[in-house]
Amino acid sequence: MCKPRPGSDAAASRPAAAPSSRRSASSSSSAKRRLAAAGDSSATAFTSSYSGAGPSGAGTASGQRRGATSSSSTSSASSGRASLAAARASLPDPPVLYPFQELAAATNSFLAKRAGGDGYWRCSLRGRDAALFQLPRRPGAAVDAAALARVGRYHHTSLARLLGACPAGAHLYLAYELPPGAATLAACLRSPRNPSFTALRTWVSRVQVAADVAQGLEYVHHHADAVHGRVSPSAVVVSDPGLRARLTHFGAAEFAGPADAREAGESPYAAPGSSEPSREADVYAFGVLLLELLSGEEPARYRFDRGTKEFQRVSVLETAAAAVAGGSVRNWVDRRLGDSFPVAAAERLVEVALRCASAENQPDTTWVAGKMSKVYLESRAWEQKVQVPTEFSVSVAPR
Repeated sequence: MCKPRPGSDAAASRPAAAPSSRRSASSSSSAKRRLAAAGDSSATAFTSSYSGAGPSGAGTASGQRRGATSSSSTSSASSGRASLAAARASLPDPPVLYPFQELAAATNSFLAKRAGGDGYWRCSLRGRDAALFQLPRRPGAAVDAAALARVGRYHHTSLARLLGACPAGAHLYLAYELPPGAATLAACLRSPRNPSFTALRTWVSRVQVAADVAQGLEYVHHHADAVHGRVSPSAVVVSDPGLRARLTHFGAAEFAGPADAREAGESPYAAPGSSEPSREADVYAFGVLLLELLSGEEPARYRFDRGTKEFQRVSVLETAAAAVAGGSVRNWVDRRLGDSFPVAAAERLVEVALRCASAENQPDTTWVAGKMSKVYLESRAWEQKVQVPTEFSVSVAPR
């Protein structure tokens, strides 16, 4: 029987395997020791981060709640700052003091045509459409940034926003924001080229304009604690959509002097015996403006008297009072409206206007604005009842 010789391949393979196995076992045990050490350090770090954690995990839950509360507080503070920044960005810019050269450049050295004859210049100032008015400057009135900011902090949908001012010698220029396509109420009521045309061709549109003006005056008197002083169709701009009206000249009573016609008492919108702006004078002027809206006539005109062979001055107050006394308000209302208006509402508005222009028992603007809003709602309901239905078709064919 043959025995393997020492140093053969089989005998050499068996002793060589032992050192490899020992090295594998040693490396395996070393890796286990390193993993255990890493686990102990991680556990220590986790325990130190959530100190006080017991077997029930109360400390861990408390830490998580504190983290969530801190995160929500941070997000709330960030959202609050973002909301405040957005609110500040949405606020309109305060009125500014324009250099005279800037106004001259915007109006072609004031040679551009003025809206309504002697109304305002339609121009663009610093990227905004503006209506620029030239008024006499009030002696001693301080027109500075602080005074303009005091006027510019009041905002209402029925008030045109004051963009800025420019004192220049004896004149004061006031710029108000002008909506696109806007025109003065005087231009909307009467057209010199076509007397039969009016932009306010419906009853509701005229009541809407009157209600907007009344609400603007109510805000000026009782919220801004000021007076307007220049209520007239030339100080009202009407714009689409909806033919909404806005009052300009807010702030003019503080900076500008009275017009020459008002000083002489010749203006039909000036209350008898009043020379300074006041709430009573504003209410009187609104009464005249309301009658002008209802009749479509000028507040004062001259009529030839065949008996005396002279021209007599007739005011819209006189014709309205005669219509109420004779029960002919329906015939007194603007004929361009036809018969498409509620007679009862027209009679109530004439009474409101005459009461505003009366020297005794004159109402305040809160009462006037309430009456105008009520009549406007009634007029809208009347319009919906009488409007012609459009959801039908008619065909004409021989029988």
